[in-house]
Amino acid sequence: NYAVSGALKACDVVAEIAKPEFKARMTVKLAVAGAFHTDFMAPAVSALEDVLNTIEIKKPRIPVISNVDAKPHSDPETIKKLLATQVTSPVLWENTMDSMLGKDFERAVELGPGKVTAGILKSFSKTA
Repeated sequence: NYAVSGALKACDVVAEIAKPEFKARMTVKLAVAGAFHTDFMAPAVSALEDVLNTIEIKKPRIPVISNVDAKPHSDPETIKKLLATQVTSPVLWENTMDSMLGKDFERAVELGPGKVTAGILKSFSKTA
């Protein structure tokens, strides 16, 4: 699966040519609240950094795997930087899952409504 972001007209053009030129089976417009993980969010980064500079993040007991670089992190300052970076960075979902499943992975717990993430994880690894 691929996600495309950009101006609405540009995305419409990509959707039109996806099947004939890229052999896509289908295209789906996602109902999202914003252009998260794209350069369109760049104006929000400095505001988020300002807020992050006012809070304390404690060293986590379990390393946080960032979707920016798919690596585990425990340093609070690094985590803050990665939180700001992820606003405009693509989500490295498959790399993150590889990183998680390649370690001593025991259990995944989905927080939030629905079971979308758990379903995607199951499709990625039948043993997860």
